[in-house]
Amino acid sequence: MTLVIVNISSKLAILIVVCLFLLTTDVECITYTIPLVYSGSQKVNERHYKRSIESKSDHNLRGKPGQGYYITVSVGNPSQIVNVLVDTGSSNFAIAAAPNPLIQKYFYPNDSQTFSYTGTEVFVPYTQGNWEGPLGCDEVTIPSAYDLSVRTDLACIVRSDKFFINGSNWQGILGLAYSAIARPNSTVMPFFDRLVSNRSVSNVFSLQLCGQIGSLNTTGGTMIIGGIDPKLYAGEITYASLRREWYYEIVLTGLTVGDIPLQMDCKELNTDKTIVDSGTTNFRLPRKVFKAVVELFKRQVILEERIPEEFWTGESIMCWVSGNTPWKMFPRLRIAIAHSWNGSFYLSIPPHQYLREVVEADSMSESRVCFKFAISPSDSGTVLGTVIMEGFYLVFDRQNKRIGFAKSTCAPDDFGSTQSAIFGPFPFADPMKCSYVPPMPANSWTLMIVAYVVAGICGLSIVPLLFMLTQCIMKVIAEKKRPHSTSDTASLFDDE
Repeated sequence: MTLVIVNISSKLAILIVVCLFLLTTDVECITYTIPLVYSGSQKVNERHYKRSIESKSDHNLRGKPGQGYYITVSVGNPSQIVNVLVDTGSSNFAIAAAPNPLIQKYFYPNDSQTFSYTGTEVFVPYTQGNWEGPLGCDEVTIPSAYDLSVRTDLACIVRSDKFFINGSNWQGILGLAYSAIARPNSTVMPFFDRLVSNRSVSNVFSLQLCGQIGSLNTTGGTMIIGGIDPKLYAGEITYASLRREWYYEIVLTGLTVGDIPLQMDCKELNTDKTIVDSGTTNFRLPRKVFKAVVELFKRQVILEERIPEEFWTGESIMCWVSGNTPWKMFPRLRIAIAHSWNGSFYLSIPPHQYLREVVEADSMSESRVCFKFAISPSDSGTVLGTVIMEGFYLVFDRQNKRIGFAKSTCAPDDFGSTQSAIFGPFPFADPMKCSYVPPMPANSWTLMIVAYVVAGICGLSIVPLLFMLTQCIMKVIAEKKRPHSTSDTASLFDDE
């Protein structure tokens, strides 16, 4: 899921704080350190991260198509077992703590001897749905991924709207993004941050999302905490640099449908951000980009039957006789991603990833298979959801500020089309030029004027200090030039 963030200008607030600091602090030399950003160009010591996680690597993620992947957690003492959605698009850890007609069980805070409330209320809106409730703390364990408990912030969901999904079998959410987008503020430490801080776990986790396994209505995958598992991928891991540590934000440098590249400024692809989000199903694109991409598909997909317009908007499905899906008539999708500050690589997405298999509402016939177009418009930026992630093994290397992509060992190979693939990296001059730069708000000129006024006041406030410093220096110089006195005090200074 993608957390909704409201952006506000912070320049004025920062300027005011700096001014107040200068006016209320003794005048002294203040040194600021500017951190260097890791470019992702050097190789990682993968051996440092690799772990032999045998039984814990066997599909500890479950779910249903289009309803997300969940993992089982143990909460409290005595422990209570709940399933939580694994979400790299938000940061709060929250579980149901009140009855809801869409879930089968929930957490009872009063039954846990280790639970405590913090007195803070939390409200979290997503692109679809929201929840709210009190914030607390308790002991949490993920037995299938890291079998040690950690005391962490935990929100109790007591009210929600369009958040839970009927039949999804998860009762909460495990936000794995950074504390910058945690609610109500960044002082709420996400579960993974707490785990790294308290248990010395390497600051990296990895996901292998396998899509449908066993039956049509079941999905599976694996989450590795503190490292990577070489059994879950083939070939090399190619890394994309993180642009900013809030969501897992990367930068797209291009998009190609079949052999036709999208003729559009690459900044448009990243309006207003591009993130990797396991809590979102579709590959979501800004509306302008989505419209252009659909037109490229229409030009290349020529079938015997008519494709309804509603298919491209996700409002209808298309069905074929089992075994006769025209995979070869649908083009591959290529997503180019910034690799470092001077290069990029691309993901090659076969049709069976962006055409998501669904069950017909009015039929359970095994002779027909139906699909939904899993590329959709977005008002909150580009999102690489699970339909893209399911072709790859992803390494969230937070320690080095990057995300790795590798070919997954569970990628399906029975769809009559080639598997997903990674090509590159290739030289690409200054890929960060494709980053989205938000336009200046309408009231920013007013804020700028106010900022200059405040800066002027700060400057005027410093003038008296400079005047006193000058007077002090002049006085010292005058004392040095004055003829020596025979007083006891003067003799003491002369001796020094």
